[in-house]
Amino acid sequence: MRSGKPWPVAWVGVRRATPLFWQIFATNALLLAVATAVLAFTPLTISFPVALTEVVVLVCGLGTMLLVNAALLRRAMRPLRQLGTTMRRIDPLHPGHRVAIDRADPEVEALSDTFNAMLDRLEDERRESARRALAAQEQERRRIARELHDEVGQSLTAVLLSLETASRELAPSDRPKLERTRTGVGDTLEAARAIAARLRPPVLDDLGLGNALRALCNQFNEQAEMRIDRHIDAGVEVASPEAELVVYRVAQEALTNVARHAGVDAAALRLARRDGTVELVVSDEGRGFHADASTPTVGIRGMRERAVLVGAELELRSSPGAGTTVRLVVPAAAPA
Repeated sequence: MRSGKPWPVAWVGVRRATPLFWQIFATNALLLAVATAVLAFTPLTISFPVALTEVVVLVCGLGTMLLVNAALLRRAMRPLRQLGTTMRRIDPLHPGHRVAIDRADPEVEALSDTFNAMLDRLEDERRESARRALAAQEQERRRIARELHDEVGQSLTAVLLSLETASRELAPSDRPKLERTRTGVGDTLEAARAIAARLRPPVLDDLGLGNALRALCNQFNEQAEMRIDRHIDAGVEVASPEAELVVYRVAQEALTNVARHAGVDAAALRLARRDGTVELVVSDEGRGFHADASTPTVGIRGMRERAVLVGAELELRSSPGAGTTVRLVVPAAAPA
């Protein structure tokens, strides 16, 4: 009775349906059967003591059996090697990749399914734990910023008022010293306010993401003397407050890296809506680095972890002398 499939295809189907254990067992059994048939149906004999020619024949036969066994077992174990290679390529900071082995054996398929299920659980748990960590971190940032603004800021303001009152009571010759002290206290007050704004920008809560990014660009223009070519589409909204915060923090970290490492005084920032997503791009034409070969810094790893938190896609392109581009794509808010 002829099968509806060519014999090679049918053999592949049988092989896929055969467990790996039985494939290995059948391979070794076949070799032992062949060796037994050779001994039974050929004039080969073993005398005692063993003659040199018989030793040569035995060694050659053993070597042939070992080579054939290694070749057949290598073929049978190939799906496991492919699975191991795929597993080693999995990166927790690039979620969504799953193991897929074509024409796998039943055990390998089961192992692949188990590994993929484990990845699903790990990614869900990692995302949830990162969300809790980020919420706690931002709450602590908000608390410190409030204390800097309310307690430290008010205390320094009271000192400034006291110094201003004291300056009117001093002799004109003593006022320059007091004026220098008052200037130092004023600079400290402004620094405390700037630190509070960086910890938790109030404009992000009050005026939204677009205005917060504009304020961030103005801040780098003033403090880092860096020109930011910005283009921020009006009315861009992301899917959640967490995603909004991630976009702001990634932009902040990317601009900070430009100011510290790029060796240029200009950068570009773009925020636009693209096919149901919001795309942030921060680029420069600075010295760049080997993005693929280098070990991620704390800042880059932090950006990747924040992107994973909200299911965003972070792409970093850079090479020596060709500048750096950071691209973040997050889900956009659903239309009203």
